[in-house]
Amino acid sequence: MRELLRNHLLRAQEKSARLLMMVGLIVVAFVLALFLNKHTQATLNIAVVGDNPITVQSDSVKITELKTAPPKSELIAGSYDAVVDFSKGTPKITTLKNQEFKDQLQTMLSGGSENMTSTTKKLSKASRILGYILMFLLMAGVTNTFVFTEDKEQHLMERMIASGLSQGKLFISYVVFLFSLLFIPTFLIFILADTVFSVNLGMSLANYGLLIGIICLIGTSFALCNAAFFKDGDQASMIGSMILVITSLVSGSFFSLSNEETWWNGIIKVLPQKQFLQLVEYVSGGESFRSNYLVIVYLLVLSGIFLLIAITKNRRTYLR
Repeated sequence: MRELLRNHLLRAQEKSARLLMMVGLIVVAFVLALFLNKHTQATLNIAVVGDNPITVQSDSVKITELKTAPPKSELIAGSYDAVVDFSKGTPKITTLKNQEFKDQLQTMLSGGSENMTSTTKKLSKASRILGYILMFLLMAGVTNTFVFTEDKEQHLMERMIASGLSQGKLFISYVVFLFSLLFIPTFLIFILADTVFSVNLGMSLANYGLLIGIICLIGTSFALCNAAFFKDGDQASMIGSMILVITSLVSGSFFSLSNEETWWNGIIKVLPQKQFLQLVEYVSGGESFRSNYLVIVYLLVLSGIFLLIAITKNRRTYLR
């Protein structure tokens, strides 16, 4: 096992540029999350286009009058919580928040006294930080399965198995190597931010370590499962990255989406990213890991299933 891991590490040194880019993206996401957390206020900012008949006497709601509707990217970035367009007479509401928020805003526009303060809750700092690095960390797993994919492409795996090396031992080396490749530099970023730069992370390093470990385990297991179904490493990376980008976005990694009870949201709720983000929200809110053990068990079982699929697929390939 030690020789396998040392061999993987020597091959990783040849990919230093790729690994530095991975770390760089995670650092950028980390810094961006801190910046947005500092500059995003908990008050609601409603953009109004056209003649503005809205009068609100509340410190929790800010009305910004605009001549033209802002791009949707500003809603995504959190600059505005909603855009109300009066240019055609009838108000048209555009928002990324849930139906409850939209109904409250509609009531306010109709002259009601709907209380909007329940929707002004700000994301915790930990939720924002881990939400922003989540997608990049998972994608880093998919794009750094080079040891596994090169062993298949260059027929090294066949030779190792033919020489008597068990597939189980080989797969353990892939899991340990890829998990370490993701976890160590990511957690070091948090340690440096806390100890060297005295950044208030909003949660203890121990909690961050456990949560980052869970992300890295999910990322490792999915990456190997994805790579097991492709002969070409670049194709595996492209398909896997596409899947992760889509599922991370709909899970609310960067911004909150509607929580209506629909079949679509029912599917989203079972995604590992969605479950992980809920776990982060609970833990950062003061709950213990023990009280959320069902979510943790779900994520661990799902990771185990991904690994089992990868091992089974690989074993069938080389036992023909």
